Amino acid sequence: MKVEKKITEAAWGQNGNLEPLFELEDTGDAFLVTFDLPRVKKENVEINVTDDTVEIVAKMSEAVCWERWGSIQKRITFQSFRKQIRLPELINPKDASASFKHGILRLVMPKIRKKVFINIE
Repeated sequence: MKVEKKITEAAWGQNGNLEPLFELEDTGDAFLVTFDLPRVKKENVEINVTDDTVEIVAKMSEAVCWERWGSIQKRITFQSFRKQIRLPELINPKDASASFKHGILRLVMPKIRKKVFINIE
């Protein structure tokens, strides 16, 4: 019974924000993060990047309303996506780039290079 309550709270207690589906890929020199953002326009996406986190906030063009009927009646409306990810390694936020096409947001974030070339005299 306690597990069911936690699942219900997680599904219905999002304050109008949904967590988007995402994939984090390590390409060696950079991280590639792909977010699925249906019902979102490019101009409604906000991306905040630090040296170890990425956060996206994306407002939907139209809200999504879910209703649950049964022993508990509840209605919730989602108006935006919000997700913050902690990256496994430090990146260079100034060199990060993003593209958005057909509801898919792709971020490329280069890692801070740890290799240093040493000249031999």
